[in-house]
Amino acid sequence: RALPGLPRSPVAWGAGVEQVARFVHALRDDRPARGPSIALDFHGNLRSGLVVGLTGADVRLGYDGHQQKEGNRWFLTHRVPAAERRESRMDRNLRLVRALGVATEPLPSGGLPIARDAALEATGIVARAFPGSDRYAVLSPGASVAQAYKRPPGELLEAAVTTFAAHEVPVLVVWGPGERDAGAALVARAGPAAVLSPATSIEVLSALLARATAFIGGDTGPLHLACAVGCPVLGLYGPTDPDVNAPWGVPFQRVFPAGRAYTGIKRIDRAAGGFDGVTADEVRGAVVRLLTALRATPRSR
Repeated sequence: RALPGLPRSPVAWGAGVEQVARFVHALRDDRPARGPSIALDFHGNLRSGLVVGLTGADVRLGYDGHQQKEGNRWFLTHRVPAAERRESRMDRNLRLVRALGVATEPLPSGGLPIARDAALEATGIVARAFPGSDRYAVLSPGASVAQAYKRPPGELLEAAVTTFAAHEVPVLVVWGPGERDAGAALVARAGPAAVLSPATSIEVLSALLARATAFIGGDTGPLHLACAVGCPVLGLYGPTDPDVNAPWGVPFQRVFPAGRAYTGIKRIDRAAGGFDGVTADEVRGAVVRLLTALRATPRSR
């Protein structure tokens, strides 16, 4: 079940708490004999703390220090020490798992299952987009309205598209709610090297990524979904820390402003210049390095 986001307005706070309470009640109903015995809080904020606290779990494990905020620590029974601020999110999350005595090496795959219907739909999309070829990359040009600052500039995405195409890897441009115009603009800009995908569900997007040669995009959900299904990644970073938000578990290349002093603090990194300083030539070079690495260690599908 999806957890509704809590409203930010204090006026609506009561309604938000009710939403969380309903979610937790439903969660506990799934285990009628007893509620969960262990709850892990990977987010470290007030909203996640409320959920963890309301589960009634005997062990409520989260973070200490700067890796929690908004009083999150008061909902926990156990806390792991904070690491340095630029620790990757994956490593930070794995520290909670290791605290339970669970082995985290080698890092397991994301293990997201691909439904048969979604796989069939993805196969049809690729066949129509690139007849006679099963090699393609997936590019997501957008981001949510609230995180529009994560959208890479068009010239950087175009450089990635044309370089992949020059190496006989055409590009399928996918899009989410409110992003179709951005996708269509990139396809118009890049020419025949790119094809605009029809609308896709998360399940179909997962299936497309599971078969793709690589994913291209900014630090958004589709990038991390690509990691979860084993798809190599070209990540374009600017306003978010490329170490904290690094791809995980797959071959990858990152492009970010040279010389930028990232801090791991969102508000500071966001205000440090966005994608300024990232060049199309750097993107082209990253594409070549990624494809070279993939040729050396072919991906099993």
